[in-house]
Amino acid sequence: MPDASTGSLIKSYRYGRGYLIFIYGFIAVLLGLAAFLAYGYSIFSTPGATTSGGTRFNGPPEVLLYAAGFLVFIALCMFALSRWQKKLRDARYDVHEHGIRQVTSSVDEFVPFVEMDDLYLFASGQTLTAGLINNLAYRRHAGEQFRRVNPHMPKLDEFMELVRDLHVQARLPIALETLSQGGSVQFNYADTQQVWGKRVTGNFLNVETKPLLITPQTLEVDGRRFPISLLREANVSNWTEKVVIKDNDGQVVLSTIATGIMSMDVFFNVLGWMQEQQQVAVTGKVLAD
Repeated sequence: MPDASTGSLIKSYRYGRGYLIFIYGFIAVLLGLAAFLAYGYSIFSTPGATTSGGTRFNGPPEVLLYAAGFLVFIALCMFALSRWQKKLRDARYDVHEHGIRQVTSSVDEFVPFVEMDDLYLFASGQTLTAGLINNLAYRRHAGEQFRRVNPHMPKLDEFMELVRDLHVQARLPIALETLSQGGSVQFNYADTQQVWGKRVTGNFLNVETKPLLITPQTLEVDGRRFPISLLREANVSNWTEKVVIKDNDGQVVLSTIATGIMSMDVFFNVLGWMQEQQQVAVTGKVLAD
């Protein structure tokens, strides 16, 4: 019977182990070759020595020892790489109806979607310059560290789509209810310069955000307030990833990389709903007049 706080388990996602197995196998081959060369050195270090088959090594026997040492060094480097890769692949993510459970060797933590303020999507690796999303990170609020799901996870696209849909389903009704009661809803975003800076440095999770505040009447960006009734629809470019929001006079209200907006799916849904409500109100007033 599912826990009422988590809801039913929809699907579990974990990282593949194939790459780690390949690294461990490669390390074993390197160490085997190093042992073979060291054994050869022990035989040929005696002047004039030959194997039982009559093979003679004409070069300096120290070459065999140096080669063995070099192979051991490579094996140690590969072992260090395997530890790093194992850390990247340590977690399992159980997607429930109401949140995500992250399970590692030292952590077992559930984060409900309704408490997840920042759902952060970004690109890394070979897709970085193209901006294709291949990472998802989430946290309750800015005071927490992000929990990152990286590109090494199989079926990552399926995972991201599922989490994004469930997050919108959980957060959107709360945001709309808050606005309908006269309250405000805050989103956070990283500006374009910072997004590209993270792509250059690779330090994606150390991000400083600015507030985007939606009230029943206005959108507040960097301390400036713009009436929602005067905003045009957001223009998102598939080529540059940039989202641009302008008012009716053509003045730029917000211009940034779309993935720099935390919980961007919820943000665009809320903003679109507010614009529709404003349009309905204006239309109703015109008809009444």
